Amino acid sequence: MFVGPDSGIYQVTNPVSDTSVSISPNYRGVSAAGATYGIVPVNGYPKALADAVNQMVQQWGATLAGLGPVASMSVVPVANGGTGATSVPAARTSLGLGSAALKTIGSAAGNVQDVSAPVPMVGNSAFIEQGSHFINYGDSTTVVPPGGAYWAGIRAQYPYQNCAMDLVAQVVTGGSMNLMFRTIAGNGGGDPWRKIYHDGNTTRAQDGTLKAI
Repeated sequence: MFVGPDSGIYQVTNPVSDTSVSISPNYRGVSAAGATYGIVPVNGYPKALADAVNQMVQQWGATLAGLGPVASMSVVPVANGGTGATSVPAARTSLGLGSAALKTIGSAAGNVQDVSAPVPMVGNSAFIEQGSHFINYGDSTTVVPPGGAYWAGIRAQYPYQNCAMDLVAQVVTGGSMNLMFRTIAGNGGGDPWRKIYHDGNTTRAQDGTLKAI
């Protein structure tokens, strides 16, 4: 083995002459005349071990030197690019992540809604769901308004009790023009549905009175 002036270890591949040898890999240091070097005879297992260590140093030496204090840390803090923890919950705490970090992006109940996602609507049995929301239903929805299926609208609920207001319009059925509303009592029971009359479902007589169509 050739120990160069740069303190690097190289394998002697060919003793060209009494004053010249070929080494592998190529010399990495700065060329210098009259510099000190060494030749170390190595045979068998020690040579194989030295070759392996030398190859590792050549391949990973710069990387290992660049690790800095992280190389000796069992838990890498946030300041050094880690999570500062050894478990997922503790890592979330260290990183300052709130409860939304555990939620799935989507429109289902309990999901975190994406910015570009459409407003979700509660489907079947929408009128017995709690909380303010958009509502819609088909034939199988309970507590529906009379006079046909397929309604869509909103529920606005009082924040501290079951009291609420439902306002829906009949859809799908062309030209129905039906608007219905009802109130929800504090015990959660719904009052009867009431129709809203407007210029699309009434006629006005000459005396100003309105008549349903």
